[in-house]
Amino acid sequence: MSSSNHSARPRVQAARSWLTGRSGDILTWLIVLGSFAIGYIAYVRRLPFFYPDSRYYLAMAYWFGGESQDSARDLTIEFADAYRVPVPEVDQLFGWGLVQPRVALPALAAIPVRLFGPFGLAATVLVIALVMTIVFTQILRRRFGNGIAVTVMILVNASYQLMMFNAGMLTESLSALWTALTLLATWAWFRKRSGWLLVAVGLTVVGSAFTRQATFIVAGAFLMAWLLGSLLQRRWNDWGWPALVVAGTALGCQLLQSIVFPSFSQLDQFLKKAEADSLGEAILAVPRMTWRIITADIGTFLDRDLTLLILIVLALVGMFLFFRRPEAHLLLGAILGTGLYNITNGTPTQFRYAIPGLIFFVLAAALTLRAAARQSVSGPDQSETATYRHTQ
Repeated sequence: MSSSNHSARPRVQAARSWLTGRSGDILTWLIVLGSFAIGYIAYVRRLPFFYPDSRYYLAMAYWFGGESQDSARDLTIEFADAYRVPVPEVDQLFGWGLVQPRVALPALAAIPVRLFGPFGLAATVLVIALVMTIVFTQILRRRFGNGIAVTVMILVNASYQLMMFNAGMLTESLSALWTALTLLATWAWFRKRSGWLLVAVGLTVVGSAFTRQATFIVAGAFLMAWLLGSLLQRRWNDWGWPALVVAGTALGCQLLQSIVFPSFSQLDQFLKKAEADSLGEAILAVPRMTWRIITADIGTFLDRDLTLLILIVLALVGMFLFFRRPEAHLLLGAILGTGLYNITNGTPTQFRYAIPGLIFFVLAAALTLRAAARQSVSGPDQSETATYRHTQ
């Protein structure tokens, strides 16, 4: 018995040392994942999983899982009736050019929907949103430390709008995850300069393009990081090749989708919302449309999502204060890309169209918080802090 205790003691001490040495990391993950769980539960209590766009993804998931299109429509109607969401005829349900290319989420959800019914799609999105949260947190931890990561991710997880769009039966969280993976592949290329990593960068953009037509956001971000960075450094900077890969892939996917799925015209939508008869008239209406969208969205944030507004303000402050850093360039390009989609769509979207570029807002907000955290303590407080540390 005594020898057994002696042999177990080193293992207990090793486990205790491991926990002590990683207590900050463990607490960080507990806070981030705990805040995600709280935010998700609060969302589920207030809002449904199912939205008008969800009918297309659920029907495709049934279809990809082996149902006929008619059967997939019937099953979708059965579920959508509880949410008072009408389901269009088969031709429109599976043939609308706006959503036809969005096959990534339904493909991932096909087996869960086959096994568990419609809530298999909700479960798939929940897993995606959780993975997105983990990836975002790890990026922030590596670049800014645990404290900044916790603060920023609490803002993300506590946001009413972000949890609604990221956890509902929608494509936003997967689109945001693709962008984060594009960024990770690019940073890996900075270190190793392997051509295969540039292929990985391109593949993440392809995945994003077939999740949601929002790839001009990441393309704008990367192009701005390259062009502004090269201008400030007076040389071709490291973002050049990734930016060309991202922009070329985004443009190629957009052209391919326009040819293969031609039944939706963004130009017609733009002219309609601008109340214009020509492209020239619509362009002249852009300042008015931009002002209307911005003021409407700010009003929404003030009414029901101050957390998201704070995150956006922190990101914008970081973009202006640290305008020489790539994080600022990435955010500026992402905002321009978001504006392209949002203005041509012509309606306020309460940050929904910006979610594919969420990682860029998160990084810029982290810059602001890190700058605040670096302010030194001076005067009497400094001596009090020193005394406190001395007594520990």
